[in-house]
Amino acid sequence: MSGAEQNVSRQRREAVLFDLDGVIASSEETKSEAHVQTVLTLSGTPSQKLKELFWEIIGLSYEETRDRFLECGNIVATPEIKEAYRSLYSSIYRSKLQDVGLSQGAGDLLQTLSDRRYRIGLVTSAHPEEVATILRRNQVEHFFDVIITADSVRNHKPASDPYLKALELLGLQQTPDFAVVFEDTWAGVTAAKAARLKVFAVRHHLNHGQNLDQAERVFDSLADDQILPTIEATLSQSLSYLSS
Repeated sequence: MSGAEQNVSRQRREAVLFDLDGVIASSEETKSEAHVQTVLTLSGTPSQKLKELFWEIIGLSYEETRDRFLECGNIVATPEIKEAYRSLYSSIYRSKLQDVGLSQGAGDLLQTLSDRRYRIGLVTSAHPEEVATILRRNQVEHFFDVIITADSVRNHKPASDPYLKALELLGLQQTPDFAVVFEDTWAGVTAAKAARLKVFAVRHHLNHGQNLDQAERVFDSLADDQILPTIEATLSQSLSYLSS
């Protein structure tokens, strides 16, 4: 799977865009464990702060996350250390990927949106091979018309670039009101808002320290029975406004 893929088989113009980690997949805790294990393998200093660090920085790019973990583990971030970190982290995280499942309600929501002919996008800062493994393992890759990964853009969330790229591929650069977003971090919400998108947030046990105030609404999970009516009402309102 490439960093951005497009399936043109769907007929509807409106789109629903999702983050991966913590929104579609319950992978945030797995990432946290992999970062902690990487630091300890590199002889970093163990601490309670190290174990809980991911809760504070959830949503940052891999590079920013790596640097924060190295700093917390009292490891000097030399080029050699950064390279060793990438190799170790990738190996550890990939070994755990087969255990990563979908978030509550994600599979049913994707199926419903697909049945109703919405276009569906995935916009993540994760690396493409990790994304592919999670989607294939959970048999949901066929739902996505557009997939944006870390390799698709130079600037990651909270920059608007990932969402602007998704809008470009969907042909919605001039009409971002035809799409809505689901995110779970400050960085993701900020990125979507900067791309002039309406964004909804999803709470889970790792992101309670995240400021999600910019979101239009916050849901406890994708299983919330108000999500689909909210999507449809928001997009219908946008369509009515733009056609008037």
